[in-house]
Amino acid sequence: MKTDAAKLIKKLKQLPGAQRKHITSAIQKSTEEGARVARVLAPEVTGETRDGITTEYRDDGMTGEVVVIASDAPREEKDRAYSIEHGRKKGGRGTTEGFHHVHRTRQFLGKKHRNRIKRAVKKAAKEVAGNG
Repeated sequence: MKTDAAKLIKKLKQLPGAQRKHITSAIQKSTEEGARVARVLAPEVTGETRDGITTEYRDDGMTGEVVVIASDAPREEKDRAYSIEHGRKKGGRGTTEGFHHVHRTRQFLGKKHRNRIKRAVKKAAKEVAGNG
């Protein structure tokens, strides 16, 4: 669940610290919730897939991301993570169905995440305007 709006992030960074805290805490809560749900939905064979699901924050907390595999991981690990999520159609190990735990997490939490961020932005805007 990544929302990429560079202009919006730039404007939100200009908010005073107290109001920006509403938004960053909403983003952090949604990101941690997404990671938690993805861990629950991830396949449990060795636990390695679940342990690999983490969160990352950038832009002073204005961007949160659920990371299944680190970007600096070896190609072999990236292929493994991709085959778990999407399955394998052809290959030396046969055909498998994917678990789609990341996609299902996005579907499950998407609307809730959007609404949480909207509420935080409205609350911050009201406080800045002096109506909150």
